[in-house]
This record gives sequence, structure tokens and C-alpha cells, in this order.
Amino acid sequence: MSRKSYNRKAKRFWTPVRIGLIGLALILAAVIYNLLYRNITGALNQPASAPSKPAASATPATATSGAPSSPTSPIMVPAKVLETNFPAIDGKQRRLGDYAGKILVVDIWATWCGPCRVEIPHLVELANEFQGRGVEVIGMTTEDPVKDAEKVRDFAGEFKINYPIGFANGEFALHLKQGRDVIPQTYVIGRKGQLHKHFIGFNAQTSPSQLRAAVEEAVTYK
Repeated sequence: MSRKSYNRKAKRFWTPVRIGLIGLALILAAVIYNLLYRNITGALNQPASAPSKPAASATPATATSGAPSSPTSPIMVPAKVLETNFPAIDGKQRRLGDYAGKILVVDIWATWCGPCRVEIPHLVELANEFQGRGVEVIGMTTEDPVKDAEKVRDFAGEFKINYPIGFANGEFALHLKQGRDVIPQTYVIGRKGQLHKHFIGFNAQTSPSQLRAAVEEAVTYK
């Protein structure tokens, strides 16, 4: 084939219509790649959570982080949450109100909850970091205080939990979770009972620093 004949065929191939179709295909490929990339990275950064009761068919709820309360009109934790008794793993009855004057980090969790198991070492570290600064971390498991007490105690020993553990169930759990039937949930409560931050779910990349910042804010809050 001569060079002139080859060039004529090449020109016939690269018609405006074909060039437009190829360009459109490249644009569509770029759009699809961008959407897939955003979905994948979004999923990786999404805090993980689980239903508050084990259920094989349950779908994890969307995890969120509540905004800090306004200094001029703080959101107060309901009195029923602070004053209702709950059983602790040592067999005694306690209330969140027993810790009046302290910053409380109240974590709702369970031994079978995957995101909770990832979160707990960070709570242990947080309890150590803020020891002596008026901060008390309290773990509130959703499990049964009679049937699961030994399992919870064994879990606490395995994970070297250094903060008090109680059972969030019954009326106390209803008031504490406020209809959000998902764990983990973590509350940062100020000295006067004001809610500084409410976290739902746990993301190993972002949640520890966000929780630490919320506790630091509560400690310095006047």
C-alpha cells in the first residue's frame, strides 16, 4: 500500500463523528471512575457501627457526630439519665449523677460489637491521658447484667479496661440512647450536665482525635 493511499484511509477513519464518539467515551469513562473512587473512599472513611442487639440480618445504621452544644444555650442531659440507677459489674447500683462535677465520657457498647472492640483501646488510652483532670470514662454495655456479667468481666480483663463498667438496659437505656438503637455511642458530658458532643459509630482514623478534642473542650469549658 502506498503512503498516499494509507494517509487517505487514515483521514477517512478520523472523521468528526468518530472523533466525537471517542471523546464522549473518554469523558464517560472519567466520570464513572470518579464516581467509583468517591464511593470507595467515602466508605473507607465512614464510621462503623452495629445494632445494639446482635442480629444476623440487621443493617448497621449511619454513623454521625453531634455538634457541640452552644455556650449560650447548652443541651442538658435529661435528669432521668443522670439519676436513674444502673447495675455495675461489681454488683453495686450506680448513677451517672454520682460523678457530679466531673467530665463524663459515657460509651454505650457490647462485647460482640466489632466497632466497639476497636474503640475500647482508645478509651483506655483516653482514661489514662486525662487522669487527674476531672474526667471519668464509663462503659455502658447493652448486655444482660445477669446472664452476661461474667462474660463482660472477662472481656474487661482481656482488654485491660481501666474505667467503670455498667449495664445500659431497661428504662435507663431508653433514656440514654434516645431512640438511636445502634452502638457504639459515645457522649461527652460536662461538669454541669451539659452535652458537649455525641458520637454514633467509630472510625479508627478520625474518631479518636475528634473525641479527644471534645474532651479537651469540655475540660476547658467555663
